[in-house]
Amino acid sequence: LTGFGANYTFDRFVVGPTNRFAHGAAMGVSQEPGKQFNPLFIYGNSGLGKTHLLHSIGHGLLKQFPKMSVLYINAETFVNEFINSLKNKSIDAHRERYRNMDCLLIDDIQFLIGKEQSEQDFFHTFNALHDSRRQVVLTSDRPPKDLQPLESRLISRFEWGIICDIKPPDFETRLAILRKKCELEQINAPDEVLQHLAQNIRSNVRILEGSLKSLIAFCCLTASPMTLEAAN
Repeated sequence: LTGFGANYTFDRFVVGPTNRFAHGAAMGVSQEPGKQFNPLFIYGNSGLGKTHLLHSIGHGLLKQFPKMSVLYINAETFVNEFINSLKNKSIDAHRERYRNMDCLLIDDIQFLIGKEQSEQDFFHTFNALHDSRRQVVLTSDRPPKDLQPLESRLISRFEWGIICDIKPPDFETRLAILRKKCELEQINAPDEVLQHLAQNIRSNVRILEGSLKSLIAFCCLTASPMTLEAAN
């Protein structure tokens, strides 16, 4: 499963009210690519699980359809590859690679803004994939309508399918994320400590998990128990 993070699977994704729709749509893509949810556009702030869902789709598709060609890439990498293909006069190979994918998963599509030639190339790549009923999934830090000055015809194509947002998780979901992390890492953490972290770190799942990891490291290195005092 080259290119897909081993920890970024559906069974490790904690579902709550603020991400349920995006999770359900991603599951739908992994079960029936190119059908109901095409394209799928997921947006939200950094650190809320968008990349996790893209990788989960990749894992799910390759498990169900082992011969399917699935590519995950960040939009910045797409732009850099496009520029290199122009420099090396290999633009045909670049286009063939992308336009023959069964499923293209692109992270941070907002990076295309202002890259006019890359926008044009991606526009035609999107059309080629969509016209042949191949799956496209995109993530962004904002909804399609706020991607100006991205070309309007590209924005309209992003709006052809399903648009989902992911918002910061509520307290119960944050606590569930920490409990899941402890379960997977086989860490015995007092629930009052997890509740304290969940109460105080609200906006970003990545920071929430990072705080737990830092606390675990501190307690291990100092040979001290995991307490509320250590968590402060």
